[in-house]
Amino acid sequence: MNSFEKVFGIHPVLLPVIHPIGRAETLAAARVATSLGVPGVFVIDQNMHASSVLRFVQEIRDQHPALWIGVNLLTRTPADALTLALRTCSVLDGLWSDNANIDECACATHQLRAETFCTARHSLNWHGLYFGGVAFKYQREIREDDLGRAASAATAYMDVVCTSGPGTGQAASLEKVRALRAGLGGHPMALASGITPENVRDYLPHVQAFLVGTGIEERLGVLDPAKIERLLRAME
Repeated sequence: MNSFEKVFGIHPVLLPVIHPIGRAETLAAARVATSLGVPGVFVIDQNMHASSVLRFVQEIRDQHPALWIGVNLLTRTPADALTLALRTCSVLDGLWSDNANIDECACATHQLRAETFCTARHSLNWHGLYFGGVAFKYQREIREDDLGRAASAATAYMDVVCTSGPGTGQAASLEKVRALRAGLGGHPMALASGITPENVRDYLPHVQAFLVGTGIEERLGVLDPAKIERLLRAME
């Protein structure tokens, strides 16, 4: 059993992404998520300083101690993000990075930039789940023929390989997801853009976790319970 399965038990898993626009809105979004029974959330630092985001993460932890909580600090490298987060948060369940620094042209055992995070993780004695971005939106593009090689290399450096479509709100092609799955074998994969009730079932054979933000929002930073419920039903 891998680390993802030990934490979440079953899959697929919906992890709502909270875009903080203020303290009240962020805490309200966490309450909506917990009220609908999702197992966890990610909080991302778009348009807000990382220190403020991390204070909100700690407040969510204080109010919902059983909720799995992860963070994405967009302006930080994975190692720096983990170091900073652990200075503020008493417990950090997950870290998500858009770029896990996998080089599909290098040997799987010589991923020096990706190894930087592993070193930091070990030195900080952190046992949470790392969702590392591979072939992620707005990052260096990986050729379709190299997706499987990139995915295979990534498995040694992160708990969950996280990919996306070409942009925010845009779905990943099934061909891309299948190519990554072929390289991953049984390693967990997350998908982080363009998920809807209409297309989510297409990805269920390949994806274990769905990180969804804009698709379940009423407006930026405000989660819509009806949209979350509809997506959860489609995932059953």
